[in-house]
Amino acid sequence: MDAEQTASGFTRRSGSRFRGLIAAALVLGGTMLGVAQGEPVQPEQLSFPSLDTWKGDQALTLDGYLFKPAAQAPFPAVVMFHGCAGALSAKTGRITPRFTKMAQLLNEMGYAVLMVDSFNPRGVSQICTTPLADRDIKNRHRVLDAYGALQYLNSRSDIVRNKIGAIGFSHGGSGALSVMDATSEAYRRSGQQFAAAVALYPGCGWQSRKRPEFSAYGPLLILAGEKDDWTPVEPCRELATRSQQRNEPVELRVYEGAYHAFDSDNEVYVRKNVPNGVNGEAGVHVGANPAAREAAYERIRGFFRDHLS
Repeated sequence: MDAEQTASGFTRRSGSRFRGLIAAALVLGGTMLGVAQGEPVQPEQLSFPSLDTWKGDQALTLDGYLFKPAAQAPFPAVVMFHGCAGALSAKTGRITPRFTKMAQLLNEMGYAVLMVDSFNPRGVSQICTTPLADRDIKNRHRVLDAYGALQYLNSRSDIVRNKIGAIGFSHGGSGALSVMDATSEAYRRSGQQFAAAVALYPGCGWQSRKRPEFSAYGPLLILAGEKDDWTPVEPCRELATRSQQRNEPVELRVYEGAYHAFDSDNEVYVRKNVPNGVNGEAGVHVGANPAAREAAYERIRGFFRDHLS
């Protein structure tokens, strides 16, 4: 396999009241959850335990949004991880359209999709504007959440056991990458495996430097933008190359001319309130690259078809 193929926050309210507000927003905004090419997508809101206790001694209860396909159960599933801005829009309280679009794409393939909200249950709405050193929510917390979601889905009668993948975006892409690491605490504790994972424009720096060294136990697809100046591709290239040298099933695709969040619908702009970009105060570029988006969607379809069907 080739190393590369070119191609401001608010505090969460009390649990029950906050969940009620979100549920109302999902119902009232049902048409907002859809995408241009299809019918509105209306997920089921649910809760399940993380493997993380967060700041207590009991398992943290996570919020989840389950998108079910029209296919007859049981179905394979994909666990989805949001980026640093969270699962829900601060303006609308609804799930970000980029995520509902991906959920619909996967639903059309016959897969259930469980969007995991790792932030609001921890009293945080976003961490994009928080320096890395000051963030309470780390990569390891996202991975512990991921394995909690995996255990929950494997317990459901309408899900095909052991046919569960993962997909994540940016900060959540780093989480999707890390769930495939055989050296992680969460992997060892859970005793379960993801069938495959897709990481869109993840930060790979920590994983490329960690000890013990990152080791992929299953198929991993990394999709990155050539011009990404928020989560640069080079650490991902280093990680993929080392993994492939050990014959691990890691694939990297880099899309020419694409910046961070190339699968969004927004035009490219410079975001300057991000303290973690490589350009410092000059800001980072974020926005759509339609050619990269369509190529990524096509590769995601093929990848999950190979490993979940």
